[in-house]
Amino acid sequence: MIAKRIFHYKRSKKRIRGFRRRLLDHQRRAAIPEPFDSDYLRESHRDYAKLGLAPWAVNEKPPLSIRKLWVSRLVSDFHHWYPQIAAQYPEFYLAVWLFELEFGRSQLTAGIEEKRTWYEGVFGPETNLPLPAEYRLLPGVTDLHWSARAQLESYWPDDFAELGSWGLNRPHWQVETTGGKPFFRVQVGWVWVGQKAT
Repeated sequence: MIAKRIFHYKRSKKRIRGFRRRLLDHQRRAAIPEPFDSDYLRESHRDYAKLGLAPWAVNEKPPLSIRKLWVSRLVSDFHHWYPQIAAQYPEFYLAVWLFELEFGRSQLTAGIEEKRTWYEGVFGPETNLPLPAEYRLLPGVTDLHWSARAQLESYWPDDFAELGSWGLNRPHWQVETTGGKPFFRVQVGWVWVGQKAT
């Protein structure tokens, strides 16, 4: 099913007050590792750890100190989850996703069986775009292999037409569903995928 969504990336003009208090709150929350739920993974074939970035919206970029904090936490959780999943499953998907435009969608994602296959193909083709410099020196980041992938959104033809020049000026192409219905794939940004270096 293709989501009927149109994204408009607008930044909030209102200044967020009390940054020091909010930073301390984020530091407290980021210090608690996300536990790996083996039962949930076994039942649903997937598990994930998402960010809670309030008061920043999903489609906003929080200040750099907040982003670094949560990237460090996702990478730390990756290193905590990996041996537990590897001990139970010979084949699995585990990756940190860092979204360029919608930083709030960044997450640690695990999948087995059919979810492993789905996660491996969820993003567009890989490019040589390096991981942003602000994250490269964070603890544990260099232990992962990072690849930049196109972040794609799907639109029905009517929805794509409503996008106007916003959609036309981005890389896009027409494809078909398994039932033969046409829809458009539009690249809306980049996502960096961090996985175990092989």
